Amino acid sequence: MEKFLESRKLDIFKNKDFMLLLCGQLASNIANAVHSAAVAWFIMSAVGESSSGKYIAILGACNIIPSILFGPIAGVFVDRFDRKKIIYGTDFVRGFLFLILALLTYFKFYPMFSLFVLTTMRALLGSLFNPAIDASIPNVVNDKDLTQANSLNGISRQLTWVIGAAISGFLYYHIGIVGIFVFDGICFVLSAISEMFINLPKKDIKSKVNFKKFSKVFWSDLKSGIFYIVKQKSIMILLGFSLFLNFIFSPLFTIILPKVVKFTLKMSAKEYGIIEAVFPIGSIIGMVIISIMSDNKKWFKIIMFSLITQSALIILYGIPILPSVHEKLTNNTIFIMFCTIGLILTIFNALVNVPIYTAFQKLVPDEYRGRFFGVLNMASQGIVPVGLAVMGIISDKFAPSIIFIVSGIACTLVSASMLFVPELRSIEY
Repeated sequence: MEKFLESRKLDIFKNKDFMLLLCGQLASNIANAVHSAAVAWFIMSAVGESSSGKYIAILGACNIIPSILFGPIAGVFVDRFDRKKIIYGTDFVRGFLFLILALLTYFKFYPMFSLFVLTTMRALLGSLFNPAIDASIPNVVNDKDLTQANSLNGISRQLTWVIGAAISGFLYYHIGIVGIFVFDGICFVLSAISEMFINLPKKDIKSKVNFKKFSKVFWSDLKSGIFYIVKQKSIMILLGFSLFLNFIFSPLFTIILPKVVKFTLKMSAKEYGIIEAVFPIGSIIGMVIISIMSDNKKWFKIIMFSLITQSALIILYGIPILPSVHEKLTNNTIFIMFCTIGLILTIFNALVNVPIYTAFQKLVPDEYRGRFFGVLNMASQGIVPVGLAVMGIISDKFAPSIIFIVSGIACTLVSASMLFVPELRSIEY
């Protein structure tokens, strides 16, 4: 029996197409992680402390705005044209963009302007690439292996982010920002080469449209995709819950937690870095658990329990920093508590995110999948700056302990209310 179960778990590793896709993701994700950390240092070194915040914010906008504006549009292309060509084509182009950026930076040709323009172009291609990947995974993996495939994909993203962030400083010191851009370009080209050998189902004749005629059917495709999503009650409810929680969670850990560490606890960047480092570790542990229990049929119960638990854990961030509690605890004790809470929370977060993503892939038919994930990427990216703006204002008016406790209670109540929505039983695949 044990040998049988072990062979079932290893089936996914025998799937050539998925492994090629995973290898391509590993290469491009390492490049993204190295690039993200190195570019921040490059900007701070180039413009100085007084202007670095502004320039980093502009870079962030260049990364986010294309996804918000072009997510649904990209989804139409993903559903109508050859996804395999979109996947490896966008990686090839992004690789060449990095190499062009290396040349422009080397010759000091408006390096900041070049960085912003090419970052925007790369983000545009990413808004096309991401829904193509999300829509294609169910095409190369059997239904029984889909949860495990999404877990492995998530593990690879978290691991490569940790590895990329860890080596970025070393690479930046030894090869400089130009070398980093060359490294990124080579990684994306290697990713594209791996993806060229993936076997994906060919689009039917209905999807093959001359580019001149494409504009005539484009808006029809876009509207039909949006109408389909809106009509699916279970999908809309699940999407709404996901966006609400993203609206709360992302700003808490982007704004409130850093302020607590720096101003309330008066800790250094070293302690904050350790607190941040436990998040990907927890996510990896959670995804490993999911990959082991991928044959489980009780996903609705698992998701609900994990969702309520992770929401309740938010409250625990606020309790140690209540004035009456804080004065009785040492900073080292609170530091250990924060690391422990963060580790447990991200384990449960993985037990929520991966099954929900898998549910989306199974609930949405293949012909609408690209448009759905385009809309999902747009909404999830678009909700972040709104949440950051709201939480930024709130953080200046209320104590962080109150913000954590109230946010945790709100998320717990919303999560618990999902138990009474019968349409969400469709997660029980």
